[in-house]
Amino acid sequence: MTAADRPRALREPFGHEELLASRVFRVERVRFVDGAGREIVREVVRHPGAVTVVPVLEDGRLVTIRNWRIAVGGWLEEFCAGKLEPGEDPALAAARELEEETGFRAGEVRAVGTFFTSPGFADELMHVFEARGLTPVPRRLEIGEEIEVAVRTVADVESMIRDGRIRDGKTIGAFAQWRLHVGGRA
Repeated sequence: MTAADRPRALREPFGHEELLASRVFRVERVRFVDGAGREIVREVVRHPGAVTVVPVLEDGRLVTIRNWRIAVGGWLEEFCAGKLEPGEDPALAAARELEEETGFRAGEVRAVGTFFTSPGFADELMHVFEARGLTPVPRRLEIGEEIEVAVRTVADVESMIRDGRIRDGKTIGAFAQWRLHVGGRA
């Protein structure tokens, strides 16, 4: 590598190469120089971001879903979630996903926080929202989605995380942010 090829600062990526482009994400090969001056190559998943929603009923119970996930070959207990469309406002995406997957419309959607889902290999930023003032509407599942809706107490969700019945990272992260930042005022 010549001096002209070197990035201006260490760890500044150079030499991006797209390896895969799908309808959900892209995979890039990224080159950078580490603190010791070595050229490093990594594959990175580029994701447009996503939302997840903690839906709270008037009595304080939470709406969850049981979702068939092909990637893990089984059912996962989760909060509803979905990918952001290009240029989509995360709050509008949260309201959309809530209606599509749970059959509830929110009177209020409030931002709780954000977190990276798997920063070791992906740049997906998850936006967490709380939804209140829920009223029933028809669900609009996408083709191929298999989702069952459940209603759980906050204590049930805590217990399910503790004993491993909830293993979905975005749900665990969203629940923790909701309890810490919103106070879990159920």
